[in-house]
Amino acid sequence: MPLAEPMWLFDLDNTLHHADAGIFYRINRRMTEFMAQALGIDEAAASHLREDYWHRYGATLAGLQRHHPHISIDAFLQYSHPLPELLTVLQPMVGTAVALAALPGRKAVFSNGPSFYVRALMEAMELTHHFTALFGTDNVGYCYKPDPQAYLQVCTALDVPPQQCIMVDDSAANLHAAKALGMRTVWYGSTAAPLPFTDVVAADMAALRGCARRLAAHSQPDQSLPQSAP
Repeated sequence: MPLAEPMWLFDLDNTLHHADAGIFYRINRRMTEFMAQALGIDEAAASHLREDYWHRYGATLAGLQRHHPHISIDAFLQYSHPLPELLTVLQPMVGTAVALAALPGRKAVFSNGPSFYVRALMEAMELTHHFTALFGTDNVGYCYKPDPQAYLQVCTALDVPPQQCIMVDDSAANLHAAKALGMRTVWYGSTAAPLPFTDVVAADMAALRGCARRLAAHSQPDQSLPQSAP
């Protein structure tokens, strides 16, 4: 049965912009500095702990919340996301505005970053008007992808079932969780490859635009689609 109005859920970092071009480096550096000072450890140990929490929980902040509840969430997020510095190295994905305009249905951003960061980058890229809503981790009770609760809270806020959603993300783990909830999935990026839980692989925005209507026309999670070539 076709989707009456698909809801596209877009990751932000390395999906709508090239976070690896400089933004992630700066965020990670600031996270490490904050953790070293707050925990009284050297920067090498703080960097190791930051990466460990990111791999284990999907977000460094999730590890801090679990293991170091005395740390201020707001202070950590503000320090680690210095917007004036980050915006100087922001590099949007080529062809994003054209692709978004071609996608049938509504769209929302669903990021593990804080909402002030999500909104600032979207406004700087002049993409906000394409989206029904912008979700940061603080908008979903500080839950994070790939925690299923984060996806379900976004669906509740948008008043759509997971089966009506199409998740576009550069993270295989995030897509695996989305697929388990019944969402359609697009693994985005130049290194993406077909996997059992990905419905479509899109190397860039042009590829996503090319498969958009075909993908949106399928609503049942057991209906297979031919994989797009990267």
